[in-house]
Amino acid sequence: MDDLLYTKLIDCNGTVTHTLTLLIDGTVRIAFTGGAQAIVEPRTGAVLTPGRTVPAQLIAAARSLAQVGS
Repeated sequence: MDDLLYTKLIDCNGTVTHTLTLLIDGTVRIAFTGGAQAIVEPRTGAVLTPGRTVPAQLIAAARSLAQVGS
């Protein structure tokens, strides 16, 4: 098992928009509803997935998840 903790983000209609998973190495995997994924380093905010852009709000959510999991 490579994940420690996860959370789902929902929009105002109750639809899941993203799933964030804290991985054992301290990074956070962000799964988008369309199937795309990105890996983020929450300590620096760096997006480790080449070619992927992650909005600042999702970086902040990744940082929050990492703090809860530490």
